[in-house]
Amino acid sequence: MSTANFLNSIKPGALQLWSKFGILPSVAAGQAALESAWGKSGLAVNYNNLFGIKGSYQGNSAMLNTWEVYGGQRYDIKAGFRAYPNWSTSILDYGVFLTVNQRYKAAINVSDYKKQITAIHKAGYATDPQYANKVISIIENYGLANWDKEVLNKKESPKKETTSADTYRVETTLNGYKTAADAKARKNKAGAVKAGSYYVFNRSGGMVNVTTKAGVLGSWINPVDNKKAATLKVGQKVKIKSSAKKYSRSTVTIPAKYKNKSYTIQQVANDDVLIKELYSWVKKSDLQ
Repeated sequence: MSTANFLNSIKPGALQLWSKFGILPSVAAGQAALESAWGKSGLAVNYNNLFGIKGSYQGNSAMLNTWEVYGGQRYDIKAGFRAYPNWSTSILDYGVFLTVNQRYKAAINVSDYKKQITAIHKAGYATDPQYANKVISIIENYGLANWDKEVLNKKESPKKETTSADTYRVETTLNGYKTAADAKARKNKAGAVKAGSYYVFNRSGGMVNVTTKAGVLGSWINPVDNKKAATLKVGQKVKIKSSAKKYSRSTVTIPAKYKNKSYTIQQVANDDVLIKELYSWVKKSDLQ
């Protein structure tokens, strides 16, 4: 597939992202081109994943070889990636992914492509230090800023999908329950709800039903239990504990030489932080 055909095939979906999610089409196209090698990567061809988003989509995923940068070094790893029925779904889920995950909040509705992709990068989308510059280069080399003009010149203001409007962030792993009454009484546990951002299915009696799929019944949680405060702040000095084993977003082991040294926090997420000097994500529980 030529670059022109690739861009033509994703343009309709990319143009919709601004009005639905506040994501510029140029940024979406630039990321898709880079992540999927212009639609030619195995992930894009076999699993319709254009953006390299990890995890699973409606229970479908693929375990593939990839690479990450930690402490300035490249590591080859294996990771699970979402598998989609088609490229259109991949583009739509990319928009949902950015808006549901609160760490990308600063990037939403930013009308300058350089500022938006920089914000997405800084929030932890990729570990490659040159990631934002690579996307900007694609946008400028292929005139994708013209796509932005098509949506920015329209009168309507950007808005998010209504399905992602009511979301809830779980700060740490909580007990899940089948009913609001059980959650309030903290009895009859029904699994665990891991830290992360969720859609809200319902609220009752102060309890919240959170779900990974909009409109689908999930698990009830007790917000009182969701007290893990985000005490770590950007700019704060921390050390990696000697007991720390692996970086939080990969299977790479943290070298002993990086432990018990002072570092600066660059970004703070739900359960981990980005260490400025190492450009790597580390669990909050592994810091001191």
